[in-house]
Amino acid sequence: MKTLVILSFRALGAFRPDLVRERDQVRFELIVSEAEWATVAPEARTWLDRVQVVPCGAPDGGALLTSAVEPDAARAALRTVLAEADGPVTLHCFDELSMEFAAELRAEFGLPGPRPADIVPFRDKCVMKDRLVAAGVRVPRFGRYRPIDGDPGRAFAAIADQVGAPFILKPVDAAGSHGVYLIGTAEELAAADALIGSGYEYEEFVAGTMYSVNLLSHDSQVIFGGVTEYLVNTLDVRRGKVNADINLADDDPRVERMVAFAATAMAALGWPDGASHLELFHTSDDELVFLEVGARFKGLAGLAAMQRNYGIAFVNAALQIEAGLESDAYLEEQVYCFDAVMPLRSGVVETLHRPELNSDVDVTWKVRPGEVVEETDSLFTAGGTLLVSNKDYQVLYDDFYRLADYQPISYRTKDSE
Repeated sequence: MKTLVILSFRALGAFRPDLVRERDQVRFELIVSEAEWATVAPEARTWLDRVQVVPCGAPDGGALLTSAVEPDAARAALRTVLAEADGPVTLHCFDELSMEFAAELRAEFGLPGPRPADIVPFRDKCVMKDRLVAAGVRVPRFGRYRPIDGDPGRAFAAIADQVGAPFILKPVDAAGSHGVYLIGTAEELAAADALIGSGYEYEEFVAGTMYSVNLLSHDSQVIFGGVTEYLVNTLDVRRGKVNADINLADDDPRVERMVAFAATAMAALGWPDGASHLELFHTSDDELVFLEVGARFKGLAGLAAMQRNYGIAFVNAALQIEAGLESDAYLEEQVYCFDAVMPLRSGVVETLHRPELNSDVDVTWKVRPGEVVEETDSLFTAGGTLLVSNKDYQVLYDDFYRLADYQPISYRTKDSE
């Protein structure tokens, strides 16, 4: 009997257990933090053979670190699985912030799959870009940030001399646009420096349209490649713009070019089997500029949209690549689809507004009227998500651009209570 151990529930909302062949010959074991498990709907839990809930490894880390597990408790849970297993065991993780720990566990317990050295180039953005520069891939000019020691003006000038101004400050190993700053003055640098400490990089600000390239890979070959176009850039989301990205049609010439660009980057980074999510800019000079990549799926709303759009059960496909888990074909009707994440502004939620579109819209609200909320600081803290679908691609594409002016939530100030 195969045993698949999965660390964190991230991406599993898109898994289709009903498609798994010889289900009675497979055990699914989940190791999950108590904070993350509390967010999983009861109906999404039923297919798991066993769940070991462990303490959260970062109880004060906010939404970004909800899925972090306490390391020793997770090790003990894995030992329990290994002691009881009757057959091969594999360990899987689709959670950006737990991927290095999963690799450590594989090395420690002798399990197959990526080791820490395989994952570091997909987690440390400076290591990532160093390797890509060596391979001739265009990346933003960058450097590892050191906290200010002395005059902020001199520190700002030194960075601007290397990468230009304004420039970006962001964590080397975070996700979901958490902790990203656009720095245009020495005063802004000093203010950010007081909040961030070490573990950051500075990076050239690149103007252009953002895209993501989403791959399934095996033996350094693309099994699936799809491209999404972003409605707005990351910093616009922090300013309250709806974060939407639409899956481009397979015959769109941008797809072949961007998938090839992503394959070149993946080859330079080591190209682990399974899913990857790469972001890039397309500039007004028709240049492709690498932004960053993770060895995992995009966020759950985006993954759900991809599943509808391409008619593929992506998590099943990844587990087939990683563990030989065989699944039947995804037979639900294929329909063009994109997703959107609705950011928050500070205040009291007054009214929730559905978008007026010509396509079908599924809305999932994460806030309610009367709730006091704070401004979104990453894509992990949002007011809700949209899945927008249509059999007519052009109508869907037009609706995608209609969201540029969409304001999903009305607020009142806390003082007006």
